[in-house]
Amino acid sequence: MPIQVNKAVIGKEYPPFAVTVERGKIKEFARAIGDLNPLYLDHEIGRASPWGDNIAPPTFPITFRDERADSGAMLKDLGVDISRVLHGEQEFEFFRQIRPGETFLCRTKITDIYEKAGRSGPMAFVVRETAVTDGDNEIVVKMRHITVIRL
Repeated sequence: MPIQVNKAVIGKEYPPFAVTVERGKIKEFARAIGDLNPLYLDHEIGRASPWGDNIAPPTFPITFRDERADSGAMLKDLGVDISRVLHGEQEFEFFRQIRPGETFLCRTKITDIYEKAGRSGPMAFVVRETAVTDGDNEIVVKMRHITVIRL
């Protein structure tokens, strides 16, 4: 029996959360993804770069999480359980580099939900966008994430 996804959550914004970027986490992430670019790992090279410090790899913001939030809140809002969920797609639009020691505010919103038929049956696609801003409220990166739900 197919399930229904609660489309009433389109437009819902989740509570903003702050993230402080740690130098060690940038290095750990770069090593985990196998990117040994010295701009991510070597402090002397980072300091001599145009950014004056190390920078984070482009996909690093995927690690930005609200540790105090209910990790299942979106699924509860959608009315689905984790067994039906697949990671669909992730996009990043950068406005400037991310450096260690910076604190950002992340604001996430569900911007769309649409359905398509797949080979294994109907699926819903939930589009979430997160705006990451700095202390001056300037956008540093926009993230777009698509979650696929098997109906």
